[in-house]
Amino acid sequence: MGKFNPKRSQKPKAPSKKKKEPETFDEFMEEAIQFEEQGERYGTGDRAERNYERAADMYGKAFSLNEKDADCVYNWGRVLFLLVDFLPSHAEPEEKLKRVDQSIEKFRKALELEANKTDAQFNLAQALHQRSEILQETTEIDDAYRASAVSLQEAISIFDNVYNLQEKEYLELNTNDDDTSNKDEEEHTISTNDSQKENEPNATNEPSQEFTTVTKVEPTTPYSLIETLLATVETMSTMASMLASFPASMDLFSRAKAKLALAEKWFAQASSVTLDDNSLEEEKKRKNARIQINLKEASMYAAMADRSFLASGNVDNALFEKSIERLNEIIDDYDPRNVEALCDRGDTFTSYGQSIIEVANKKHLPLVPEKDGKEVWQLFASATKSFQAALSIESKNLRILNKMGDLSLFRARLDLPIAKRNQLQLLKNAVFYFRHAVEVDKEVLTSGYLGWAMSEWALEEWAQVDNKKEDALKIIRVWIKRGGNGSLFRNLAEDNESWDEDFVEFIIENFFDDESE
Repeated sequence: MGKFNPKRSQKPKAPSKKKKEPETFDEFMEEAIQFEEQGERYGTGDRAERNYERAADMYGKAFSLNEKDADCVYNWGRVLFLLVDFLPSHAEPEEKLKRVDQSIEKFRKALELEANKTDAQFNLAQALHQRSEILQETTEIDDAYRASAVSLQEAISIFDNVYNLQEKEYLELNTNDDDTSNKDEEEHTISTNDSQKENEPNATNEPSQEFTTVTKVEPTTPYSLIETLLATVETMSTMASMLASFPASMDLFSRAKAKLALAEKWFAQASSVTLDDNSLEEEKKRKNARIQINLKEASMYAAMADRSFLASGNVDNALFEKSIERLNEIIDDYDPRNVEALCDRGDTFTSYGQSIIEVANKKHLPLVPEKDGKEVWQLFASATKSFQAALSIESKNLRILNKMGDLSLFRARLDLPIAKRNQLQLLKNAVFYFRHAVEVDKEVLTSGYLGWAMSEWALEEWAQVDNKKEDALKIIRVWIKRGGNGSLFRNLAEDNESWDEDFVEFIIENFFDDESE
């Protein structure tokens, strides 16, 4: 799934003159905008985070002086939403949820003040979607599943409303443009005379230096309509994957497909405009829209394949292949360095292979090396290649490093002759990826350390490399010193299919045998 990106209105430029200490509403707004623009310039890292935090503080102080300003509280919420992405990778879901809920509160307040503020509606819906996904990660909140579903339902409803408002505005704007163009010639003379009068010296015509918080909202375009439709598709796919009822799930997927068809319609309209030599920006927008449509369509097909398998126990090859086809188009035709597409393709290959293995397991049949075993091995090899390409672009991406470690372990334990021949190297690869993940961020307790320990244990247990189990115990001791415990270990063991049951028992016996489950 893709990254949540707050949608923003175009802000007015802050005056260049800066007061020493802000006191009034306008001065706090000026400071907030300056800090936010600094955060945008840095983009990522501590400096960006500090500037966004200062911007949030200034927006908050401004709003305390004028609680009727929708733009102020909207900007405040948007900056708080941006700050969610600056939380460390080891942050607890509850900490993420707190920050997302703060942004949701501000977006709701902005809409109380200005009900049809579409940028605030859009960001509220995105924040609700993110809230739903965080709720699915936590075990500390009662009835988290229901709360997650409620957030998704509200997000879908809001996205639909945003699209309807945007579509209406776009159609009205373009109709009005056609009418206005017929009047341009007759109004030219009047406009010229008026402009001559306005250019005469007059003290009342001097531009005002007073700061205003009224934001200039960019007009709706086919690209903004596409953006809203794709956000709706992503939210619907998440919701459809959660639904217990398979028919209801497929119905929601069908609605998502209809939204994609609308996005394709708007893309065709945008693409019908002939590009000239000065249309680099338009070409960039067109390319990005094509990539985003493919990403969301691929994600939807992969989610449908997983949901169909869960309901029927059969692998829907066509759905997996449609997902891979859309991602291949991005990588082959538009952007070979698109990390999101590379990772999504790796995930889809992995899920495809795991589904084939589960079918064999349910039938209590071994993989046949020349048939389904060969297919599984090729799918996992393709997943590895895709993740490796992504890792070559983002070498410190924890998600990719841990995916590569898990995939190496999964391949090493396959009951296939080719897996046996490559087992030692695959386990060494797993050690490399998990150890690197720990080196990138030593505070993360949910992945790197434990995968590393499992890989070291497997080197001795599966590949007969001496003294590796002791190395595994050393890693777990470090993990415990950093805050790991038996409860966390057991919870992670339940969720991780690449861990061997004997490894789990080995760790519990050595460290957590006296703890109650």
